[in-house]
Amino acid sequence: MANKRMLSAKIIDRDAFLDMPQTSQLLYFHLAMRVDDDGFVGNPKNIMRMIGSANNDLTILFTKKFIIGFESGVIVIKHHRINNNWDSYNCKRTQYLKEFNQLNIKENGAYTLDKKQGLLAQTEIRLKSDLNKSLEEKRREENRIEDTMSVKTDLFNQFWEIYPKKELKKKTLEIWHRKKLDSSLEVILNFITKAKNTDRWKKGFIKQPSTFLNGECWNDDLESYNDKNQINRPKSLQNNNKYNKYENNK
Repeated sequence: MANKRMLSAKIIDRDAFLDMPQTSQLLYFHLAMRVDDDGFVGNPKNIMRMIGSANNDLTILFTKKFIIGFESGVIVIKHHRINNNWDSYNCKRTQYLKEFNQLNIKENGAYTLDKKQGLLAQTEIRLKSDLNKSLEEKRREENRIEDTMSVKTDLFNQFWEIYPKKELKKKTLEIWHRKKLDSSLEVILNFITKAKNTDRWKKGFIKQPSTFLNGECWNDDLESYNDKNQINRPKSLQNNNKYNKYENNK
């Protein structure tokens, strides 16, 4: 049960309320402060003894229809939901279900014993139960998606850690998911490892990671990443500065 309750001026400013004796108004205030989340009070007479109210004060509240009583002695504040901007999906259900199930709920939120008005209170319980099930299923699905995305992000991070350039990570991740590259991770990592030893990558001519993924560059011929002159000359002369100078001056 909440520690704070509210009262609506729409209720306590009515002539019907203000015409009551102050002792009856005081009793209403104390009852309204001690209700459970559904507006029920299980010990109204105990509260009356605490504040010195007479039986007539309670009778007046019944007569003026500000409270509804039951044979069990339990009472409910008729306008509890109006007073508290009540939300059925954030409240703790009352323990007085037998009494609660005798009520109907009007369109404005007021309780009534008239079965011809409003919605059966027990119908609301069923609707809340169905909604809770729906919310729970939605929560589980969101958790499943979150777990799946976490795994996929872990695979992407393996690519991100090994790729030399660290630019446009968000865009690169979007491309990774759009192209569904999880299954290609091993091939991509193998290509990157080999590409790091090519002339092009050693000289820093490396594409942005987003461009690399979007163009599926792991399918490139790695031989094309090496200088042609280096490929065609004898191994003994490769990386020979004098030879390179001669070739460049031809």
